[in-house]
Amino acid sequence: MLRRCGMIGAMASCASCGAAGVGPGQACPRCGALGERGLELDVRPRAAPKPVAPRKKPEEALPLELAVDPRALVAERATVAHAAPLAYGLGGAAMSAPVTRGEGKGHAPAHALDPEAEIAADAEVLADYGDAPKSWLTAPLYAWRVLKRQRVLKTALEARRSEAEHAAKVREDAVVAFAERVRPVAEKQSAYAVALEDLARTEEVLRSRDKVLAAEQDAQKARLAQVDARLTALEAELGQAQIDERVAAEQLSASQGALAREEAKLARADAELKTARQREGGGPA
Repeated sequence: MLRRCGMIGAMASCASCGAAGVGPGQACPRCGALGERGLELDVRPRAAPKPVAPRKKPEEALPLELAVDPRALVAERATVAHAAPLAYGLGGAAMSAPVTRGEGKGHAPAHALDPEAEIAADAEVLADYGDAPKSWLTAPLYAWRVLKRQRVLKTALEARRSEAEHAAKVREDAVVAFAERVRPVAEKQSAYAVALEDLARTEEVLRSRDKVLAAEQDAQKARLAQVDARLTALEAELGQAQIDERVAAEQLSASQGALAREEAKLARADAELKTARQREGGGPA
């Protein structure tokens, strides 16, 4: 509420007759006058704010790790497998071999020396298809699980390939930038003199090849320009020849029409001549 200082004590008596004990907005029991309300305003109390529920953090999808080189794992396990018999032969303590599915601890895996078997085992773990069904009733569910898993694997594989291509480009750009920044410092070191000389010779060869390729490209452009000019001239000649052909065709059709008319006149004249000769030879005078 809005209140004015000193208004509470002043409103305890009637403003008309001076009777005491009259509150703000009440009628005076002596004269019946209404007391002034002052500057108080009726304001509805604000509702308490509702507690804001904490936002749930979105669960991050676990990335499917495909950036595993099976060949590196095969080489590492093969090294361990070769080292284990050597340790036993020397009388030392038995080395702990990697434990695989279905094998006891401390024994080398049966397919440790077979790279294809190692790759197949790693692929099985990565695929995560689950155990094969033991009954034909669960075969459709297993097939559906395999199809869904293959879709996930293909999506993840495409993402990893794009990431690998991008990483290769970034690495190449970083190597070039690093070489450009380090080269002035390396030129001052005598230890890198031979390598820098080889690099300078290679750059000279590349520059000469670039010059040759640029000259060849310019010559090719000039030849293409000449061919384009000849094609333009031939197209103009072809257009003129087509116009002349149309004019000659029109003239030929006109000549053929005139020839046909003359032949018709000649045939009519021959018929009249024959008729006249018959009249002169055998007809009446």
